[in-house]
Amino acid sequence: MQLGSLATASLMLPKFLKAFEGNTFMVPPGNKVVVILQLSGGNDGLNTVIPVRNDLYYKARPKLGIEKTKALLVTDEVGLHPALTGFKELYDDGSLGIMSGVGYPNPDRSHFRSMDIWQTGTPSTEYSTTGWVGRYLDAQCNGCDKPTQAIEIDDILSLAMKGEHVKGIAVKDPRRLYGTANEKFFRDVQKNHKDEPGEQPVDYLYKTLAETLSSADYIFQQSRLHPSTGEYPKTDLGNSMKTIASLIFSDINTKVYYVSLGSFDTHVNQEGQQKRLFTELNDAVKAFTNDLKKNNRFNDVLMMTFSEFGRRVIANTSNGTDHGSGAPVIFFGAGINGGVTGTSPVLPTTPTASTQVPLQYDFRQLYTTVMQKWLCMTSAESQTILNGTYATVPIFTEIVLPLDGIELDAAWDGAFAKLDFEVFENDKYDTFVIERSVNGTDFQLVNTVTNTYTTNQQKYVYRDNRISALQVFYRIKGITRQGMPVYSKIVKLKNNSKQEISVYPNPVTNYTINVEFLTRVNQNVEITIYGTRGEKLYYNQINPNGNRVITFKVPDLFDIKTLYILNISYDGNVVNEKILFE
Repeated sequence: MQLGSLATASLMLPKFLKAFEGNTFMVPPGNKVVVILQLSGGNDGLNTVIPVRNDLYYKARPKLGIEKTKALLVTDEVGLHPALTGFKELYDDGSLGIMSGVGYPNPDRSHFRSMDIWQTGTPSTEYSTTGWVGRYLDAQCNGCDKPTQAIEIDDILSLAMKGEHVKGIAVKDPRRLYGTANEKFFRDVQKNHKDEPGEQPVDYLYKTLAETLSSADYIFQQSRLHPSTGEYPKTDLGNSMKTIASLIFSDINTKVYYVSLGSFDTHVNQEGQQKRLFTELNDAVKAFTNDLKKNNRFNDVLMMTFSEFGRRVIANTSNGTDHGSGAPVIFFGAGINGGVTGTSPVLPTTPTASTQVPLQYDFRQLYTTVMQKWLCMTSAESQTILNGTYATVPIFTEIVLPLDGIELDAAWDGAFAKLDFEVFENDKYDTFVIERSVNGTDFQLVNTVTNTYTTNQQKYVYRDNRISALQVFYRIKGITRQGMPVYSKIVKLKNNSKQEISVYPNPVTNYTINVEFLTRVNQNVEITIYGTRGEKLYYNQINPNGNRVITFKVPDLFDIKTLYILNISYDGNVVNEKILFE
């Protein structure tokens, strides 16, 4: 990878750099991830999800239409392309959902312009220099201590991943980027740079270089923690999906992965080209989902495909199809509302060369649903990112959070720090390691607790001697019988500070929570809700402006009568409260 690729890395503030030089926060298993798979070139949706009972489809495509006997039937009405056998298996087990007729009003037939519209999430009449994922990063990660919240497996960063203040990182091969970043030339350039007045453009380039070098080290080291041992096809997409799997297994903090396959621009001899690409797509996705299941991470990953447009209804004279509009978007994951959403395309009796697949869903409805239901953003936050209000669509089933993690609470108890941790599926663990840190980054072993119980759910109590530090961080590392670590969330205690709040009503009604403080609060209050596996489900910041009570409403994605942890952080205090919803 060359300097051009280095320059695509995320632009972060210098204070973030040192976060990579030592150990970093481990993200507890349960960190929700989105994998976006771009089908570049304009994939033909009608030959992807085939309307096998529609005679007008076969009339419009007498040679190019895929016979019902060859299609992989998923309903009485539609079937999948014959090369998508792995997709059919996922559909059959309820892990694949199809959204029909996705596009946008007043569609543009240009590859470049239509891709910009999808990647920016803006109307076709507007132009933007930032992408929808980039604006998500601006909203959620401006101030994050690790600039790896979004990674594209490529040499060049797509517009979708570029925010105004925060950008994703483009890296095709972590090992190759690491090798390039550590070449003597780049290290010498960085070492010999001196700040000069009036040299802002130069300083900008040097800052980009410094951040890229540090990020390259971090990503490479993370990719080596738990490299995937799964069998993947020896294709470009297969290698990319294996890289993504290795990073997911390492518990890096990345929330969004982006990868592309193409070209689906099938003006000529579509049948062979689409079959070849679908075979590569199918084999890579099948290996990836099997790998996630084997490593117990399938529940945490949502994958979606999209293309900048579909193709026209009528085949052209070159055994291909020309630029169209609406097309299906396919979702994969354990929380997917499996099946087909929307109707089979309604085709005219006498289509013309310009006939398009009718629009059923605006693609920004899908983005809105993913942001609110999977990435736990509020409707107001998603509206800001997309600069508009879009109704959600039924992509997901009701979220079920299995009790299979470690829940940790901590409080001062005289001369001790009292750690209460509850373990779900306790019989899966051999030991529990108590770890402590004074900076939230470098954790040291305190003690090891051996699991002597055979119960499925077990509570433990451990008292650690109080140490003379302004703040102390704790976490529990459970070691499974297979030797794999499972981390609790990190809990912070601050010495010489009273931490008292009241949360009401509890159980929470109408998804509205009130938090009352012992004294008036004038600084930002960070609010986080965790699931029982330590997964972050909601985050917000509110400034009480000198008041003692704050009131906020959370999205209606929380299950009734299910335990959650409300984490309140303000002025160095951290308080955890167990809450229920009704």
